[in-house]
Amino acid sequence: MNKTLLLEGFRWMFLLLVACVIILYGYQRFILHSSIESALHKVSPDAIIIGIIQTHITNNQEKVYEALYKTTDGKCFRASFDREKHTFLRKQEATCGSKE
Repeated sequence: MNKTLLLEGFRWMFLLLVACVIILYGYQRFILHSSIESALHKVSPDAIIIGIIQTHITNNQEKVYEALYKTTDGKCFRASFDREKHTFLRKQEATCGSKE
């Protein structure tokens, strides 16, 4: 068997594997964002998510997701969500970061 042909095949297999990993990561991020957004809209229906911090460790060593969101009246809040179920845990007022 030709060595060049074998190396070419390995290169395309590697590129296909990298593409699959990127697609799976994007899909997981989409699912995470969708489930956190739906949980947030149950608490604050017209809120807009500004950003999601993937993992945050609280003072009692509990790992949670945090999302910064803005309400219709212009106030910003930081909400914490359970890592497995993406359920809403608590919120606290926060600064928005940018002036509009």
